[in-house]
Amino acid sequence: MEEQPAYETILLDRADGIAWVTLNRPDRLNATTERMHHELLDAFARVAEDGSSRVLVLTGAGDRAFCIGSDLGFLTEVLDGEETDSDLFAAYLERLNQVVFALERMPVPTIAMVQAKARASGFEMVVACDFVVIAEEARIGDVHTPYGHMPGAGATHRTVRKIGLQPAMELLMTGRWLSAAEAVDKGLALRAVPRERLREETTLFARTLADIPGDCLRHLKAAVMGGLGRTVEEAVAVETSEYLALLRSSSGPVDGFRAGQRERALRRAGPASGTETGVTRPAQGVGPPP
Repeated sequence: MEEQPAYETILLDRADGIAWVTLNRPDRLNATTERMHHELLDAFARVAEDGSSRVLVLTGAGDRAFCIGSDLGFLTEVLDGEETDSDLFAAYLERLNQVVFALERMPVPTIAMVQAKARASGFEMVVACDFVVIAEEARIGDVHTPYGHMPGAGATHRTVRKIGLQPAMELLMTGRWLSAAEAVDKGLALRAVPRERLREETTLFARTLADIPGDCLRHLKAAVMGGLGRTVEEAVAVETSEYLALLRSSSGPVDGFRAGQRERALRRAGPASGTETGVTRPAQGVGPPP
């Protein structure tokens, strides 16, 4: 296994097909900094390129915050002088958006494991993930407007895309927090579980995804993301293109079809025949393509 890199603000652990990226500034509520941006970009690139990680989980260290937003020291530098340093802030937002886009464009499924508060850039990273598993005790929200600010890393688009125009506008404009239950109800989180079971439940879900045979999830995700904002005809063309690319680049579809054929042959022959031949049953859900 490739040696795990040493970072100052995050942790990267890879095992059993799952990459765990942890925002690791618990004393600062995992607030984002320039260094964290660069380290996240490096970690995401490593996971995308290494080929062994089939799922990425993003979480925060400690039990106080997943990520509370941008570091207060940086915001003080930008906003608390005689004049606002908008050029410095523009460069910061550009790199923050690079991070969020890199997360959203990961070729493997991504899961935000939200153990505590996620707001501002923390919220924006959460809504960029494919799935969110949240502790029942946690809360999430953009929470910019109560301080006279607005989102700058995609929340205005991604929140609307995930929950619809009016619910998103209400959430963004009021800047209120959502409970875990409300986040699930609105579709911003997949499920809420007690904090003491969060890691276990997230790991089980991640392993389910990591155990899917072949490269089908990479191409399926590319089809879903590539079809957003397109007409039905255009989106289906993207899907078809990805399916054909999967067939041409991976043995997974052939292996899955043959495993399904062996399973059907065993069912027809009866359990005794399977015992005699020693044929192994395929993974659950493996079968022929449509």
